[in-house]
Amino acid sequence: MPVARREIKGAKYWVIDRRFRSATGEERFRRVSQVQTKPGAEAEERRVIDYWNEHGTIKPLLKVEPEPAPEAQLKKTWNDAVSHFREVTLPKKKPSTRKGYEALLSGPGIRRWAAVPLDEITTEAINVWDTDLIKTGMSDSTRRNQHIILRAVLKSVGPKGTKWLVPLPEYPTLPKVGEAALITVSVEDLHLLLNEDRPKYCQLNAVRAAQLAMAVAAYGGLRAGEVRALRRRDVDLERGIITVRLARTAGEESTPKSKHARTIPIAAPLLERLKVRCEGLKPDDHVCVMADGTPWGDQGILSAMKRACLRLKIEGSRYHGLRHFFGVTLVKGGVDIRTLQGLLGHENIQTTARYTRHDDRNLLRCPVLTS
Repeated sequence: MPVARREIKGAKYWVIDRRFRSATGEERFRRVSQVQTKPGAEAEERRVIDYWNEHGTIKPLLKVEPEPAPEAQLKKTWNDAVSHFREVTLPKKKPSTRKGYEALLSGPGIRRWAAVPLDEITTEAINVWDTDLIKTGMSDSTRRNQHIILRAVLKSVGPKGTKWLVPLPEYPTLPKVGEAALITVSVEDLHLLLNEDRPKYCQLNAVRAAQLAMAVAAYGGLRAGEVRALRRRDVDLERGIITVRLARTAGEESTPKSKHARTIPIAAPLLERLKVRCEGLKPDDHVCVMADGTPWGDQGILSAMKRACLRLKIEGSRYHGLRHFFGVTLVKGGVDIRTLQGLLGHENIQTTARYTRHDDRNLLRCPVLTS
């Protein structure tokens, strides 16, 4: 490729390598780009091509602009580090993680670093930045996310990456965040959501499609992305189990958040709904789809539930609360924490432990896994 990233002395640089042929022979333009971004390197290549087209040679360019040694390059900046992070590190992440990181990278807090040279991102500078974030009234959880993306980007260009930043700065302690309360959907509200049959200002088919997606979350504990990715082959009606293999975010499918598949018994209230829906479906067909048969988008199911809550005058409920309903109900029914961890697909047992500290005894009236 005429413009490509190549490793030179342990670091990667944008390099222009283009050959020109004429009746008198071949000339080669090969050097490290003066501007270390892809657009900058491509612009420099276009200038070389224009010079060749006009003069029929590039020899004067080679004499006037000798190839700079890597150590003579301009200082790497935060923007360079972000470009490298997006090109090398982000593609290895799950779609949902990429989406979250991109939102953080474009936020006002992290943009503060912009064109700051990497060697100026010191411990002292990070502490000053964090103090300014506090002054803006930013919450501890949001500040924590800002620090996490900062560390991730710098790590990608640190000693084990491009070595643009050696050594890495000493980071301040991450802001502590209190345990978020589990917000569950009540039994009464769930009954209203799943049994609405005469909706106002809404087609009944759309309601039925949303109800199935809500039922899978409430009685199976699936995350929204897992509901979007659920296919007919993952539903074994004879054995009475659902296998969670994939999650769907931004139209891409990848492994679930736990990075491995898990099986879940099909609860009695969900079984009949799945039997009706799965009849006639092909193995690759999505189980939960919109009324027109197309897969749900990232916000589709969430928005459908919000609209249902508005119609039914339900306050304080959200889609992820259906998954919380599943977990808390199992705890109240006596399911041990290790089993619950497996059913919910948690990597960390501490995440599952939150469900054991929930105290909504109202949920006892709805044992999820009874047949």
